[in-house]
Amino acid sequence: MENVAKGMPGMNKSAIIEQQDRRVKEQLTKIRHKIMVMSGKGGVGKSSVAVNLAVGLSLQDFMVGLLDVDLHGPNVPKMLGLRRAHLPRRPDGRIGPVVYSPNLKFLSIEPLLPEEDSAIIWRGPLKISAIKQFIGDIDWGKLDYLVIDAPPGTGDEPMTIAQTIPDAYALLVTTPQEVSLIDVKKSYNFCKKVKMRILGLVENMSGFICPHCGKEVDLFKRGGGERLAEELGIKFLGRIPVDPRVVAAGDSGKPLIAAFPESKTAEAFEELVRNVVAATEELLKDIEEGRFMRVAIPVEGPLVMEKADEASMFAIYDVEKGAVKVKDVVPKPGDAPMDLWLKEQVITHLLTPQISKKLKESLTSMGVHVIENIPPKMKSDMAVQDLIAGVIKK
Repeated sequence: MENVAKGMPGMNKSAIIEQQDRRVKEQLTKIRHKIMVMSGKGGVGKSSVAVNLAVGLSLQDFMVGLLDVDLHGPNVPKMLGLRRAHLPRRPDGRIGPVVYSPNLKFLSIEPLLPEEDSAIIWRGPLKISAIKQFIGDIDWGKLDYLVIDAPPGTGDEPMTIAQTIPDAYALLVTTPQEVSLIDVKKSYNFCKKVKMRILGLVENMSGFICPHCGKEVDLFKRGGGERLAEELGIKFLGRIPVDPRVVAAGDSGKPLIAAFPESKTAEAFEELVRNVVAATEELLKDIEEGRFMRVAIPVEGPLVMEKADEASMFAIYDVEKGAVKVKDVVPKPGDAPMDLWLKEQVITHLLTPQISKKLKESLTSMGVHVIENIPPKMKSDMAVQDLIAGVIKK
């Protein structure tokens, strides 16, 4: 991990990437749910939501990891009261994340810097490599949840998470203000573009709890997030009111959900935790029971190509509750390994007339259902409809 802070000089580039991808794949198989907390703009309390969500999940006896990929402005160590914490080294030589509690571990760039106020002046490739190391080189162990605090916007860090953790869900954070609602739509469109399923939306700063009388005042309007979630067709997971103690708790390194469990804001976070648990299990069950499928078919024009291994183009369908919601025709880069590229497309099913044993085994190990012997030269639209209708067995 020392290479992260130093910028990873030298070494054979292709060998590094191959090793990283293998380690990342191995680590991710040990994590049941991955959630990226993101927002379209800064200042909406995204890190506060991520930290309190992670702590809240850990208080429900889930094993939780909290990964801060905001490389330029890491806030998680401060909010957990563990700035300049040291990464523990395991007996086997591997490095572990910082232990916050028996059920919660976290990692940030800050423990790897020579000084806590060091500036990170990195371009995209270095940031991408660092984030992959955070996942693959760190011994996270088995986790029920990995909560990822991403910086605002749709830049390198969220894109790297989307590509590195193709089965991650997005949790969108907004405030009731119109400008924040406009920006969160960009995050929504980002998720659709990179094929990341959206867990739901949280309206933060939804009302202000007066410290004197305890009444709630709508400083930043109210209800805009819920209306937007309904408009976009995604789940509304809760509204979090502003409590002056949120700031004090964050500055003192004591997350509000644990420090002031009797407060209205802590109760709102607890409801968010319950809703997140229910939503993640529902999304997982949708895949397991076939209500959600992302189907890839090798094609030449509109027709099914005979062998998946040789395809340079795939039709990819999003199928929800028996209907095709989205169809894309996507070219495969010539130098990309077929199995890893298909997994990056977050496919759940591959339909093909033929496939090599090696590629089938690799995709199956990644959780992809491979369905062979469909007729070549038929229209791909007809093939996916046959799958939906049960003519082609899942």
